[in-house]
Amino acid sequence: MPLDRIIWLIVISILTFAGLFWGLKDTRRIIEAPFLYATGLVLILLPQLYVTVNSPWRVPKEAFWVFCTMVVACSIAFYAGYFLNLKKSRKPKRSAIRRVVRDKRLFKLGLFIGALGIVGYLQLYRLGGLTEIKVWRGWPVYWYTLSRLVLPGITMMLISYVQSKKIERLVLVLLFTIFPLLDILTAGRRSMTIELPIIYILPFLIYNRKIRIPRWAVCGAMILAFIVVYAFPYWRNEFKYGRYSQAVQDKPLSTIMSEMFSPQSDKVLEIVDGMIVTGAHYRLGRYEWGINALYNSLIELYVPGSLVGYDLKKSLKIGRDAGIGWVTQAYGIPVATYTAKSGFADLFAQYSFLGAVIMFFIGKLFRGVRDAVVYRFDGRAIIFLCFFITLPASVAYGAILEGIMNELPTIAIMIFSFSWCVKKYRIRLDGTQSTNSKKVNLVCMQYKSRNMGRSPRYLRSE
Repeated sequence: MPLDRIIWLIVISILTFAGLFWGLKDTRRIIEAPFLYATGLVLILLPQLYVTVNSPWRVPKEAFWVFCTMVVACSIAFYAGYFLNLKKSRKPKRSAIRRVVRDKRLFKLGLFIGALGIVGYLQLYRLGGLTEIKVWRGWPVYWYTLSRLVLPGITMMLISYVQSKKIERLVLVLLFTIFPLLDILTAGRRSMTIELPIIYILPFLIYNRKIRIPRWAVCGAMILAFIVVYAFPYWRNEFKYGRYSQAVQDKPLSTIMSEMFSPQSDKVLEIVDGMIVTGAHYRLGRYEWGINALYNSLIELYVPGSLVGYDLKKSLKIGRDAGIGWVTQAYGIPVATYTAKSGFADLFAQYSFLGAVIMFFIGKLFRGVRDAVVYRFDGRAIIFLCFFITLPASVAYGAILEGIMNELPTIAIMIFSFSWCVKKYRIRLDGTQSTNSKKVNLVCMQYKSRNMGRSPRYLRSE
């Protein structure tokens, strides 16, 4: 192993395990951004980074150090954005406006968008399911985008149940969960397998400070997530026929791990391809400045070529094709078109090393959301977490800017819910009421019991 690559591996490992240990110190922090970000690194980035250290022939030296520099810069920027203002006082004023979740409306909206997601699932099943669709353009893409609404719908209904304790809402949540479970059992969807438990844990950790998940359970879940990430792609072909035990027998986990970490392995890996693409951008000076990731993605996703014509749709795009066939010009190494490019590669492709600045603001955003929940129990912040709790973890395996374009319908629904599912109250934290409303008094007492005279506790034990 080259010494310089070993040093890079150690540096990135330190940044990764710093976030993990911070979260494991108090397991109520497992829904905070630093722990989720570090979880994505330890599951996706570090194993594949080790492969490139153990097999240096797979990635050119220049591409390796450029990518690793970007990872370190993004990690430091993300942590800085989250922790930079940690010591500043964030206590609320004695009298202020509080935004409270209206659980009945939240349930109705969750039920509606969850039902839209089910329509998307049913249409995908009519087309043969995720594993049978060969051409991903037109209606399959639209139905798949619609099906993704099931998860935020489930989360909103679950928060409504936790706040109201009405059992019929929990029953509907469980019924809606059938579709994501079928997605896991028949298509071996890795993202769904990992996101679904987080969605179920989130409302209970927010609303009940007494819940503490044992560290051994968190560590065990991460081991299972590691198996899901690297074994499901081998097993999913058997999953669609229900042959789960046969899948494991045909491809044991030990065989999968040995193939992946063998110095002679040439298995296609997302991080390896992402390194080569990042290095190609650096060597050729080909930066997109947001054009492909934002404007062209907007055209690709939301202008229906079947209606306006594919020639017109193509003419609306700006600049060069967003494909990656050009990458071969840099190092003579072809890159698979179907591998997901990480958020690090995505940001570097747009803005070079300056892309790390975006990670600073992402960290700052999630810190602001966290504090809004901790100190004000803000309904908008709670709803935001319903939709984007897994965003920090997704940086390791998914493009950030293109991902935002993919989620525009979801973002629109979230913004609508801010006004329709949240009500503003003016309360006084000195024990007096600002109106005669019993609801305001209840909100005041709940808020005081969570926050009055205390340090941030919703993510920490009593």
